[in-house]
Amino acid sequence: MGEPGERRFLIAAGEASGDRHAARLVGALRSLGPCRVRGVAGPALLAAGVERVVPMEALAVLGFSGVVARLPRIWAAYRSLMAEARRFRPHAALLVDSPGFNFRLGPALKGLGIPVFYYIAPQVWAWHPERAAGMARWVDRLAVIFPFEEPLFRHAGVTARFVGHPLLEGLDPETDEAGLRAEIGAAPGGRVLGLLPGSRPQELRAHAAVMLEAARRLEADRADLVVALALAPGLEVARLGPALAGVRLLAGRTHALQAFSTCCAVASGTATLETALFGTPEVIVYRTGWLNYQIARRVIRLPRIGLPNVVAEAEVAPELLQGALDAGRLAATLAPWLDDPACRDQQRKRLAVVRERLGGPGASLRAAEWLWELAA
Repeated sequence: MGEPGERRFLIAAGEASGDRHAARLVGALRSLGPCRVRGVAGPALLAAGVERVVPMEALAVLGFSGVVARLPRIWAAYRSLMAEARRFRPHAALLVDSPGFNFRLGPALKGLGIPVFYYIAPQVWAWHPERAAGMARWVDRLAVIFPFEEPLFRHAGVTARFVGHPLLEGLDPETDEAGLRAEIGAAPGGRVLGLLPGSRPQELRAHAAVMLEAARRLEADRADLVVALALAPGLEVARLGPALAGVRLLAGRTHALQAFSTCCAVASGTATLETALFGTPEVIVYRTGWLNYQIARRVIRLPRIGLPNVVAEAEVAPELLQGALDAGRLAATLAPWLDDPACRDQQRKRLAVVRERLGGPGASLRAAEWLWELAA
């Protein structure tokens, strides 16, 4: 099957961030030799030459309750991938994050005799640490992206290796500071407040209104303040109506906004880590439905949920979550960074530990080399 020496990989990546990180890993695999990759693919993996068996959108869910509505599609995706595994006979399976799906797919693939390589560890340290031990039965190699994860999983019996964080690859702003300021109409030296409400419709509904109200309060006595909202692909903001008056909407400029804002309000997730890596002061916010929140309270075992705080093992970015998130608190937390350069500099120094702990770039190649070796 295929050209001589070609290595075959079955891939499953079910989130937009996983799609991007996996695409870089696939690019690194291709630099090592001929290979063919098939499986779950989104836009980035398709662009990297992955042959799609299941669209990434079939696995995309938000929150615990969101799984129920998607069960028929998720089950169909599982059956399709298992059938493909039997037909394609991959040298190894590459599972990327998405534990809700991959924790079912992985053991089944292992049962077929397929070596399983897991990239970007499921955050079992946040909810069920004991599940790390269960992974030892079906994961051959686990490439982790946070340094504290390697000893945790190794202690549980999993063959794990810290390869670095893929965010350190390709995190360059889409334009320079002068270009961003020209786009949003911010004067040189003027203050910019970046709003990043999230990449999903549910997150936009939960966070945008309170972010915009906080921005209104901050604008009231800061004439130079420009407010810009990062708009993720496919999101509609028309329902926000008058609240958007005067707010600059930016598409395709998220990294530039994170890098060059005076400070930001950011929905919990990968964007908080990106913002911290740029050294920009940020407030981490999150609000979800009542059911999801009640479940999360019972299973998440961390004192802080923001990724910069998890990496730093300290609160280097304030968190306003669920009932604590209101416009008054958000505005009050952001105000000192807008008004006091010394306060901003102090906050940037606190955030520097995040980059220090994540090491340097090259995660994709290091992970690819370890996977290539497994598939030999």
